Amino acid sequence: MIAWMIYALLVALALSAAALMAERAARVRRKATRWVWLAAMVGSLVLPALISSVTLRLPGMLQSGAMPPPIALRDATSIPMPAVLMPLDGTQFYGAPDHVAMLVRTGWFALSLLMLCALFASAVLLHRRKRGWNEATMCGEDVLVAPDAGPAVAGLLQPRIVVPAWLLQVPERQQRDVLAHERSHLEAGDPHLIALGVAVLALMPWNLLLWWQFHRMRRAIEVDCDTRVLRGGRDLVEYCETLLRVGQCRSSRIGLVPAMSESRSFLEQRIKLMLTARNRWAGVSALVLVCASLGMTVFASQVTPPGGKAPAAENIVALTPAVLDRYVGFYKISPISKVAVTRSGNGLIIAISAQMAEPKPFYAVPLGADRFAIQGQPTVAHFVMDASGHAQRMVVDTRGHTVLDTPRIDASEAGRVDDALAERIRRKQPYPGSAKALKLLLRDPIDGTGMSKDLAEVRQKQRASRERYLAELGPVKSYTFTGVNQYGDDVYSVKHAHGTETISLVVDPDGSLARAFRHR
Repeated sequence: MIAWMIYALLVALALSAAALMAERAARVRRKATRWVWLAAMVGSLVLPALISSVTLRLPGMLQSGAMPPPIALRDATSIPMPAVLMPLDGTQFYGAPDHVAMLVRTGWFALSLLMLCALFASAVLLHRRKRGWNEATMCGEDVLVAPDAGPAVAGLLQPRIVVPAWLLQVPERQQRDVLAHERSHLEAGDPHLIALGVAVLALMPWNLLLWWQFHRMRRAIEVDCDTRVLRGGRDLVEYCETLLRVGQCRSSRIGLVPAMSESRSFLEQRIKLMLTARNRWAGVSALVLVCASLGMTVFASQVTPPGGKAPAAENIVALTPAVLDRYVGFYKISPISKVAVTRSGNGLIIAISAQMAEPKPFYAVPLGADRFAIQGQPTVAHFVMDASGHAQRMVVDTRGHTVLDTPRIDASEAGRVDDALAERIRRKQPYPGSAKALKLLLRDPIDGTGMSKDLAEVRQKQRASRERYLAELGPVKSYTFTGVNQYGDDVYSVKHAHGTETISLVVDPDGSLARAFRHR
């Protein structure tokens, strides 16, 4: 849950950057900017939820009638989250009830409920304040006169213009400027726009970037209103003088409503924007900013959410503890790596040691007498039984391909595997042939010669992104062995012309490169 929230923040950060550039492009062209920020808020709320959970099924071809397989939106993304953010859920095994996540969800719900209560209380307070305001006519416009509130537009269902009492004493031209501003808010539906933004905030109140986007939208609403007023024929110099007068005679705020009176610094920014002349390169700069904004939007949509959707549970069967105990035990992967299988409820916990790619245990539910689905993964574990009905091997298949085939071992041999891993970490000595395997990886050969079959297949799929990654780093200058990590991998620091990367690798007894992980 925490990793997903950080993913949502990353998406909101990218959309915030995109909206900021789009806003500047719109201002260069004298276009409305408030819709940019509303789109950023809605995208920050909806995009993470859609990509994390939605699966689309495209219609089959008419000529064949075939129905293509469903497409999960998360599988269409290409930018993985930083590896350091992935194990934030601690040691909780995949697919099992996560008490931290349950606590976070409860807090999320409580914050949303508290915000809705605060908004309801604010609406009640505004209704009570409006009872003490007087009806009046100013420059032919029906308004509400408040002792110390306004100018603003108050109310959602029946919004009204509210002006402070002191405004009745200013020259008529300034009164007309104020009325033109507030009437523009009414005609543009700005109160409803703010209400929509508040609703988005209430659905994800912990997202600080959403609050910043809402703040920018509030300011964009005022800037857009200024633009509409000037287009309506108001004099620029007189209108700026009116803004200064309103800023000097500040009144109390009326909550989340469109208001002409803002902070003095923001009034100065609005005046500066109105007085800035459009330069002849406005079209070019706007185009550049729009392209950059689209790029950041695409980046936001391509960030891969953490975790995965659990498989459907309609085929899960119930097994007795005695049956589940037949699979409990240890299964050997390598001299320093093993699988530990334990029983938990109507399922199994599968923990793999010395595997960087699988830092947390998995939770498996039974699909039959000897088949278990790994929750959160498109993976099935199958146990090969002996004549007495006890498991002798564990075979793990992912998407129809066998990724693990391990024999069962006793507790004493499992202890020796753990001791060998601990000794390797303590001694911090590289694998035989480790430097040779590193050089092979740094040469980046197209074929998989000298590598395991699985590693060669993964490198082939990641070839394009890997080539971009290596192009950014530049040629190799030097490398240094830095030790052995907690998974038993050799770790190297590799210095390139334009940066430094860390490479973790494992070498098989035959000298081939079994697996490798590299990051900057």
